[in-house]
Amino acid sequence: MGCHSGAPSPASDHAASPAPLAAVAPVPAADPWAVERSDSDPDAPPDLFARRQIADEVCPSVTGPYFYRVEKAGKVSHLLGTRHIGVPLAKFPPVVAERLDAAKLAVFETAPDDELELPDPPITVREALGPELWARYEALTGTAIAGALERGSPAAALVMLTSLYEDISARLDGELEDRAVARGIPTAGLEPSQLQGELIAKHLGLRALRSVIDHTADRAELERETREDLAEYCAGTDDTPFDADEREEMRASGYTEAEIAEFEEELVYARNARWIPALEKLFAKGDVFVAVGAGHLPGERGVLALLARRGYSITRITR
Repeated sequence: MGCHSGAPSPASDHAASPAPLAAVAPVPAADPWAVERSDSDPDAPPDLFARRQIADEVCPSVTGPYFYRVEKAGKVSHLLGTRHIGVPLAKFPPVVAERLDAAKLAVFETAPDDELELPDPPITVREALGPELWARYEALTGTAIAGALERGSPAAALVMLTSLYEDISARLDGELEDRAVARGIPTAGLEPSQLQGELIAKHLGLRALRSVIDHTADRAELERETREDLAEYCAGTDDTPFDADEREEMRASGYTEAEIAEFEEELVYARNARWIPALEKLFAKGDVFVAVGAGHLPGERGVLALLARRGYSITRITR
């Protein structure tokens, strides 16, 4: 399951797409999510019905959820790796909702009431990209979407591009948060949204947008990558947050080895390490349900390995 074209696919955050940050990047007042395809407008992107068809075809159900029982000293909690867009809770085995409903606390990357504010002011994305890259962006997204994003956040423009074939009506994190609140389950976050905003500005801004546009041949490539990413998430078959192809695409976009290492460290590994002390305090009480981007879980520096080295018993639950 590969990240998209030299930068992570920030909207989906499947197991190999470890940067959920731009998934919460605000969109402009002229909402590009609302742009729907019309038979008279072949330039328009796939509509919501077409996106749902893709999602249901590729992932009728989540057969290999990144869902784990975490136990130490007789205290049991649960940990879910999420994909922020494209997969609703209804596609998961019932045990996921059951464990959430039974939890005494639901924990997410950021607290539900901690709203993100990007530190950088909007820019004229069209001018910043230049005429050639902007023309390619318009060709990929359609003129209506590009027009809605012409002035605003490059991160939002990046999310829109990489999410063009995603079922944007299925937002798992928000669904889990809403379910917890509706059932009176207290909620909390592992990090402040301000940190995520700073990481968006640093790593998922104009440079990342240029890289993705430059390495995306056409819409067919976007659809193919969405299908591949979605299939791997639903089957639960990926076990690494980054792979060699992704690094190679970043190198081709001009990233140095030091910049790639910093990118991976700041977006994934350093955050994983910072979460562990907080998770240990929460797990010491038991009956906690934690949901974070699936890309944070695998690998030697993933959350699962870090917890295991601290004496936690980790058991995967797939049904």
